[in-house]
Amino acid sequence: MRNNREKWQFYSHPSKPALTASEARYWKESMRKLLKVGIEFEFNLPDQKGSCKGDNIQCPCVRIDTGCWKECTNTPSCQEEKCYDTCTAQKKKCTPDKCKKCNKHKFSCIGSTCVDFISACFTCNNFDKNCDTCNKKYNPDKDPKYIRQNLNTELQPSKTYGRVSPSGVVGITTDGSLLGDKGVEIITVGRRVDFWEFYTMSKRILDKVEKYGAYLNERTGSHMHVLTSYYEGDGANELEKPMPQIVLANFHQLCRRYQNALTWMTIALGDPRHMTRWEKFRVGILDISPVTKGMRHVIEEVSRQAGGNKYGFINYNRTRFNGEDIDRFHIEFRQADSTMCPTYYAALACLHYAIVVKAVEISRYGLLKVGDEAWLKKAKAMKKVILNGCGDYNDSSRMSDTSHLLDFTQYFIEESLDLVNQLKSILLKIGPAYDILIKLSERPAALRLMDGKSWKEIEQDLAVEMKSTDQLEVKLSEIIDLKLIDDCNDCDEWIVEVQRCLSEDEEIRDTVGREEIELFVNTKMREGEMIWSDSTGCMMSI
Repeated sequence: MRNNREKWQFYSHPSKPALTASEARYWKESMRKLLKVGIEFEFNLPDQKGSCKGDNIQCPCVRIDTGCWKECTNTPSCQEEKCYDTCTAQKKKCTPDKCKKCNKHKFSCIGSTCVDFISACFTCNNFDKNCDTCNKKYNPDKDPKYIRQNLNTELQPSKTYGRVSPSGVVGITTDGSLLGDKGVEIITVGRRVDFWEFYTMSKRILDKVEKYGAYLNERTGSHMHVLTSYYEGDGANELEKPMPQIVLANFHQLCRRYQNALTWMTIALGDPRHMTRWEKFRVGILDISPVTKGMRHVIEEVSRQAGGNKYGFINYNRTRFNGEDIDRFHIEFRQADSTMCPTYYAALACLHYAIVVKAVEISRYGLLKVGDEAWLKKAKAMKKVILNGCGDYNDSSRMSDTSHLLDFTQYFIEESLDLVNQLKSILLKIGPAYDILIKLSERPAALRLMDGKSWKEIEQDLAVEMKSTDQLEVKLSEIIDLKLIDDCNDCDEWIVEVQRCLSEDEEIRDTVGREEIELFVNTKMREGEMIWSDSTGCMMSI
């Protein structure tokens, strides 16, 4: 048995009063309904340096090195016409006017220095240029502008946050830090949390960019926005009333406590000396506490510490206040490296959502204490091991020095597993994200790359296949939603009838029996997701 009371201690803070039970219930339900997650994907693009369209008359023939170009098209006519200058049998007594009557004339071409020299290249039928392999030839498939144009055509961005396009993309733009004419940044509309929706959207985007040769390195990161509403100034606000400051403060405390875990789970560079990007675009927040200051001042300090801009580990710049409470909730997680794995993005979207919901849950008990001085000292030491580097843009490698990271893997694994398990009850309700995050906690993408695995193989490792319990949930949802079985005397009779119904289903009859159905129903009832209705004689989802 393990007692976690020491880890979960709270301040009773006069400026940030704890939520009442009814307030906690209201805000938890509101967040589940209102929170949306938008993803920003960053990719480097091939760099098109050639401009030739294959029509340059100055391009040499592929056979130029053989010397055939030295042959002259006038040689046959020159051989027939006796010429003093091209004769090798000249004697001292020879003069140009005697050439026509001379029968000892021997022709010798003087080569390219002759005023009448015309290279045989101009009449050669075998003249051939190496356009296919020439680095000066224009290749539209490597032209970043052409690639971005095609991505716009294929993904059809909505260009408005008021509508979700079929691809989920709202805009396609560039970023000055990316390679290949500023690369490409693909921005999706924030959408309500559903693992499979995020997975499908991410896979569609990744398949498109991979087709055009997009690639990742230390310049590419992934940012996720968690928000309740986009618009400002038009009177629209999805929050019915200001969110108590305690929720945002506890969100900040959770991000401080698990900053190292969030970094560890999202490292994705395959060099043991540099397993993740530098800190400059995601400056840590361990030192910034909301205990002695309001969240307005916390946000100002996060921005100031990041150079006066949005480059904090968490970007709060789009959050708006009403007094000391929050009028518009919009935060950005900036810690994650980019990958080519849709499962990775879908799981992270669920993780970030769950952290916000957890902040609401714990706000009933006060302001979270992240830890004592000893904890903070160790956290800061571990942070230096995994996240560092804020040098000059041009003189720095843009990578963190992680040469000692592998010496402390156990610490980072334990911190990450602690975070994921604290969020388990929230994650289990939104798809298979929990299982995937456990895998990322135990072995993040960077370590898998160092194992020699490709992105395709890493995706296969992370992906979660639909289990029999998932299939059972699908089948039971149909039975419950459509009331295919009702008017039963009690829950036991209903389960017997459900088993009889499922035994006729070829997809599931060999893997699901009465025990599995009972376990599933009891779990859902215990978690408050299902109840028995005496009036209808069947189970009901809630």
